[in-house]
Amino acid sequence: KYLNEYQGRVKIRRALYLGERCPELSVESYQIALSEIKSSTTDINLHDRVLKNLEQLSGPVASDAEWVSLARKANNSAFDVLMAELNRAKQQHIKKDALRAQEGLAHHKAKLGNVNEALRTLQDARDYCSSVDDQVSLALQSAWISQSMGKWLQVNSYVQRVVSSLPAQPVKMAAEIKVLQIQADFGEGRWSAVVNNVKELSYDDIMSTGIFERGSLTPQDIAVYGTLAGLAVLQRDSLKQLIIDNAEFGKFLDYIPECSRLLRLLYNSAYSDALSGLDAILSLGVLDPVIAPHTATLRSQFVENVVVLYTQPFVSTSLSAMAKALSFGSTSQLEAMLARLIEKNLISGRIDAVSGYLLKYTLDPRDQTLETIERMYSS
Repeated sequence: KYLNEYQGRVKIRRALYLGERCPELSVESYQIALSEIKSSTTDINLHDRVLKNLEQLSGPVASDAEWVSLARKANNSAFDVLMAELNRAKQQHIKKDALRAQEGLAHHKAKLGNVNEALRTLQDARDYCSSVDDQVSLALQSAWISQSMGKWLQVNSYVQRVVSSLPAQPVKMAAEIKVLQIQADFGEGRWSAVVNNVKELSYDDIMSTGIFERGSLTPQDIAVYGTLAGLAVLQRDSLKQLIIDNAEFGKFLDYIPECSRLLRLLYNSAYSDALSGLDAILSLGVLDPVIAPHTATLRSQFVENVVVLYTQPFVSTSLSAMAKALSFGSTSQLEAMLARLIEKNLISGRIDAVSGYLLKYTLDPRDQTLETIERMYSS
């Protein structure tokens, strides 16, 4: 069910990732990947590799010799046709036809799994561009090919090329770019950038692009990326303003109520329940190729955020009570985190190990006035 809404290379990559990390679902995942390879690609090498993985798990598996033969013929035929079109267009100096043939050649290579070659082919196609729109189209195609293989730095690079070439994009293109940026920024671990893009979402504009029909990502993905990024970097008031009360993002949260519930729990200071909810989402996230590399970082940043929020209303806080409320294994673990947060100036206070309390520093109003005057004078 998890893989049903994905298609093509993205579905294959996710199925393989799941198969490699979840022994209980390995056979089923590889079978799904094999089926998708045969239905949406002509990648014989990947077909053989997945078939080998299946044989190691479940014994001999009959190779589909007919599909392999047809795929090989289709590959050779498509390549010959595209090269003939390209050569003809070059000889006749017809840029439009040469551009179309070069694009077709790039997508043919991507279909075979030769992503780097496909991107180079699109890069070469810029020689046949006759307008800014042509260049923008090539950059977007490159972004989507990179997205299908999880190359997030490249996705962002191509998206920035689109933005710099065409600062005022049409509504649908702008929505498409926004979705690509959210996923790519999350893939790179740039949580603040994810939040900045989430707050500018337009649900109707995004749905009008038909972007989710590509099978490359889903509305649930957008909901999870925005939720996790917000929990990692936002304080309570900002979380409410930018995420929880964001009507447009709320339409994505409707696809996955667990995220909406998690956000509410944190905002309502139900920290222990919020941590349990986060762990439930991250337990599935470890099987997702976009989220998995960041699960430990996200949890660590969330816990730090929770500790800061927990201490804000109090002048002094019992370390043992805080450790129990926030499900720390021991008071010493909490003390170590508090020390890091104090060092980062995220908490203004000191740890009194004798009394077992965190004591917050309180500024004298006269000192605050003096600091304000000094800042005014220096500026």
